[in-house]
Amino acid sequence: MTRIPVPSLDPRRYAETFAVFVDHSLEYPQMLDTLLSVTRSRLRDGFRLLDIGAGTGQVIQSYRQNGGIRPGLYVAFEPNPRHLEQLAGTLAGLGIEHAIHAEPFRLDTPLTQAFDLVLFSHSLYWMPDPALHMLHAATALIEGGLALAFIGGPYGVHAMFPLFENLLERTTPMLQNNAVSSHEVVQGLRAQGVEPEVQFLPTPIDLTGMFEPDAAAQLAEFISFCMQLEFTCLPAWLQRDMIQYVRGGCVSQDGRLYWYLPTAAILLSR
Repeated sequence: MTRIPVPSLDPRRYAETFAVFVDHSLEYPQMLDTLLSVTRSRLRDGFRLLDIGAGTGQVIQSYRQNGGIRPGLYVAFEPNPRHLEQLAGTLAGLGIEHAIHAEPFRLDTPLTQAFDLVLFSHSLYWMPDPALHMLHAATALIEGGLALAFIGGPYGVHAMFPLFENLLERTTPMLQNNAVSSHEVVQGLRAQGVEPEVQFLPTPIDLTGMFEPDAAAQLAEFISFCMQLEFTCLPAWLQRDMIQYVRGGCVSQDGRLYWYLPTAAILLSR
């Protein structure tokens, strides 16, 4: 079978489709609760935070607004230029000592500062070996420090990805690899002799109304993000198959339509 040529998302389109995904995701309160619980129980006020893949700064902003103990130093890695501008504005309004590295985090990235917490908030998908990147970041932790990664569990998008990927010929490189889930990360950590703590959060995506005709453009953006490609460039039959996959995984609850994509919290202690 001839593969279907399709462009992957470029950084601009990634940011646009990411915004649609975030608008419908209900996972952030659960992620925030987990982050608050970890920091309040295991760290002290003034802790030093390394945020790898900080995005627009939504996590650190929500953290401060919800009464978390205050970071004394916040250092972020964020390579997406569309996110960087928002991140800088967010941090300017929080009054936290901070530094931003406008570059990807790599295995050869030098770590010259010590931190109490390293955070990967849905950023491990960008790294060719997520487990090794997490372990590299953990070398910057002080004794008793923590590395916490939020990443999709092996459900939903992760299960969807291989069903359709073999039909495609990507004409541009893929930025975020949604074939990576907590399963691959945990297996990679165990291969290095590290046993993490893992918690699954029952996180839903609210897709109420998304399958109505007048929401077709928004649904296309949502699936573009899930598959990391330009959905509207696909043939109609393949668009229908992907839509049916997502719709078939949804459940009705209290008048809303939810697609449950459990998020994993992976925790390493130094």
